[in-house]
Amino acid sequence: MGRHLTMNDIARIANVSVATVSRVLANAPNVRAETRDRVLQAVASNHYEPSHIARSLSTRKTHTLGVVIDDMANPFFMELAKGVESVLREGGYTMLLTSSNWDVNEERELVRTLVRNRVDGVLIAAVDPESDAVTFLREAGVPFVLVNCCSESDEISYIAGDSYAGGRLAGECLLRTPVEQCLCLIGVPHQSTEERTQGFIDAITAHGKAQDLEVYHDVHTFEDGYNIAARIIALHRVHTVETGIFASNDFVAMGVVDGLLDHGLRVPQQVSVIGYDNIEFAKRYRVPLTTINQPKKTMGELAAAELIRLVEDREYRGRRLLLSPRLVIRQSCRPATDRQTGWSPNES
Repeated sequence: MGRHLTMNDIARIANVSVATVSRVLANAPNVRAETRDRVLQAVASNHYEPSHIARSLSTRKTHTLGVVIDDMANPFFMELAKGVESVLREGGYTMLLTSSNWDVNEERELVRTLVRNRVDGVLIAAVDPESDAVTFLREAGVPFVLVNCCSESDEISYIAGDSYAGGRLAGECLLRTPVEQCLCLIGVPHQSTEERTQGFIDAITAHGKAQDLEVYHDVHTFEDGYNIAARIIALHRVHTVETGIFASNDFVAMGVVDGLLDHGLRVPQQVSVIGYDNIEFAKRYRVPLTTINQPKKTMGELAAAELIRLVEDREYRGRRLLLSPRLVIRQSCRPATDRQTGWSPNES
């Protein structure tokens, strides 16, 4: 495989402007046939990678759209993918679903493969909004939408949850419980994780509780959450100090609950636990989980509709949308008034 051409390279070889190259790769109608042929010949020469893109965009659409998520085993992404699929099917498109497993190199190769297979556009839950895969899509002129992360560029469409607001909701929820110390368990390094963590920390700090906050990194899975419970018990005197724990995803939160219960702790009487995502199993767990709900299916539906519009209307400039999270109170986290009045969870 040859090196990856930029639009500047193509423009120099074809002796045209970068804007003209962009119009050719976007299959715009206002380009002379001679100029179009010259640009496509420049792209195809020496079998450079963009030749696949040029051939794809200069022929009839395939009505196939690529979808790249981070983790096929995570119910959050599966619920999101269901929303994507329902809209694509209704719009007459087929979905090619792939998973990067949180690996930026794998993500880049998946995107290249999708483009070589002539997808009309790509919906990508990027590992990083500035990753090589995103740069590749921008330079190639392939329509794409980010989902579950945001870009600072006004030229990139995204549909994501407001993770910072969700983190603040989690912090404010724990502050309403009778906790004396708070712990934060951070999972996979990702923009959404970092923002929800910062929101949580800011909420705790705003209430003058920063000195009572401890942050643990690299707690990714159910097993990580289960295993760290013993460390929390040993270091934080949770038998005698009422504790609140925020986990950056529901799997970790459920693992922590399991670990605490197996060590003889009571949830929520001694330790309140709150998760994030509101996956379907959270409400059926052995201690139904208080969590932050993300509108996963809606996120997928909106992202799919956005991608279809970008594919079908090349004049459309796209949009950037943050969806509001919602606190779902269940039995793993109790309000401060529980001791006096009792309370009812809002199951959802």
